[in-house]
Amino acid sequence: MSTQSLRESQATLTGAVPVLPTTDLSQATSFYGQLGFQVLHQDAEYAIVKRDGVELHVWLCPDRTLAENSSCRIQVTGIEALYQEYQTKGLLASNAAVRAKPWGTREFVVFDQDRVLITFVERVP
Repeated sequence: MSTQSLRESQATLTGAVPVLPTTDLSQATSFYGQLGFQVLHQDAEYAIVKRDGVELHVWLCPDRTLAENSSCRIQVTGIEALYQEYQTKGLLASNAAVRAKPWGTREFVVFDQDRVLITFVERVP
């Protein structure tokens, strides 16, 4: 098989969907709603929220320790505007700030009601 044929027959990854734990689905969907996500689905044990091109899944988990040790990173453009949006809504910790990182990104974090860490990341050109 030629290199061209091999490349054409290979699979391509097109995205990822974090599945985050929560101890209370109603509180979680309310929180993600404040972050600007729309609820696409919610039942007694599972929810799906989406904002722009980012989809998050949230599952009911009785283990708070698991939630407190979970995180995800969300890539954005216009990180300053997003930071201001969340600051205006009171969603940021008092010491939160957009920070430059040595690996070429600018980032800030929020914690949901279960202390799941959500990092918003913008690549610096």
